[in-house]
Amino acid sequence: MENATKALLIAAAVLIAILIISLGLVVYNSSAETVNQANLSQQEVQAANEKFARYNGTNKRGSEVNAMLNTVLNANVDAAAAGETGRQVAVSGAVTLAGNATSIKSQADTSALYTIQVNYDGPGGLVKTIKVIKTSN
Repeated sequence: MENATKALLIAAAVLIAILIISLGLVVYNSSAETVNQANLSQQEVQAANEKFARYNGTNKRGSEVNAMLNTVLNANVDAAAAGETGRQVAVSGAVTLAGNATSIKSQADTSALYTIQVNYDGPGGLVKTIKVIKTSN
């Protein structure tokens, strides 16, 4: 009888140890996953910025500015749908687009020339703001 009691106590201790180890692994895996999602890899940052970087520069036609506005709007809508509001881009200057906008309120004059300044001031070097300056009519 005494041996059976000891065996049950040992079995209970083993089960509790397994439970504690399993719980520790679950906590570790969930925290590691959160950290991995928070830190974007350099390739992800480059891929996210690539769609905006091609518009950076001077002597851009209004049609290019309008195409850039559509690109920004689509990227912002996608980021909002994914719950990544920190990745939304705002446009300021001659034409504006808020980071949380769902439509384009004003278009650029297609006969004018513009300078587009893409600013990599977001987390991890992401594009956060784009400034549009009208240089000629």
